[in-house]
Amino acid sequence: MLVVITDPESAVTMRATGALLGASARPGERVVILSSLGGATLASSQAPASPSTQVPTPSTALPVHPTSFQKAHYHQALQEYQSMVLSARRELKTKQRQELAAWVKSMIAEADSRPVLQSTQTASTGAALGVAVSDLSSLRQAGTGVVNTVIVIEGVSGAIVRSVPTPLSGLQASTVVVDDFPGSTNEEAAWQVGLVQGGAARAVILTPATDDQVIPVVQQGLDGAVTDTLTSVLFGPGQYRLQAAAVAQLRQLLRLLRVTYPQATASINGYTDGLPVRDGNLQLSRQRAQEVEQWLIAHGIAAARLQAFGYGDSDPVAPNSPAGQPLDRRVVVVIDPAASA
Repeated sequence: MLVVITDPESAVTMRATGALLGASARPGERVVILSSLGGATLASSQAPASPSTQVPTPSTALPVHPTSFQKAHYHQALQEYQSMVLSARRELKTKQRQELAAWVKSMIAEADSRPVLQSTQTASTGAALGVAVSDLSSLRQAGTGVVNTVIVIEGVSGAIVRSVPTPLSGLQASTVVVDDFPGSTNEEAAWQVGLVQGGAARAVILTPATDDQVIPVVQQGLDGAVTDTLTSVLFGPGQYRLQAAAVAQLRQLLRLLRVTYPQATASINGYTDGLPVRDGNLQLSRQRAQEVEQWLIAHGIAAARLQAFGYGDSDPVAPNSPAGQPLDRRVVVVIDPAASA
């Protein structure tokens, strides 16, 4: 389930909402669009199920002692069947994309046409989050099968930034993503703390410099991606080399990729504190991610399954102070079981 809290009065924000829905839509997904101006429901719908078709199985079967002619006839029939299956899959994928695109278009049209009551014209992300929590709770109690949930807050204004959402019980272990966050580092940290205290499994605050990551983060959340923050893989100021203390947790990560999710891909994300460094924090964060990536490759994980990214000091988990900076010098690995290399 995807809940998008958006500003219906902003054309830019509504376009971003449409792009997000289009990129993350999948069969059977339930989407609710809420107004950031008080939490009114702008649209609510479930995506169409996956289209299906039937391909007749080949009638030809090999006898116990086949002749060369029978073998050739059988393999020809098998190749024709495999070609039919591939063609049917391509047609289904095209049909699925078309159906999902039409569904997203109808959702955005419904949200655009829904009038916002004058009494709800005050920006209140807290109220909208409360509605989202209520919807999630109701659906889970009804046994609708909703498992992976993502809440996205679009179009955060300066006034909302200064009002940190009060801790909510019941974020239902969702991934909560705040897009295009215009606040300070301390305000980012405060929002993350508030959302995690409210039960979010993951709180991602994306600044204007990193808001291009909103779609992959949402996709990972909907697919049930596993996030492993390597708390023992911390670095000294300006450093990126792995220390001996990191090995134990790296081995746990290695087991996840080898045994638990042997086909999954993983994004390795490096971060820094806010202290300036010679080559820039973006480069330093990338080196930290690459260091973990190279360790995994050296221990048998295929390079094609891994991608290393650096985000600099754009997503702190603690205040930029002597006490908080060591926590920001970290690597976070997101394993995506739904994606196979």
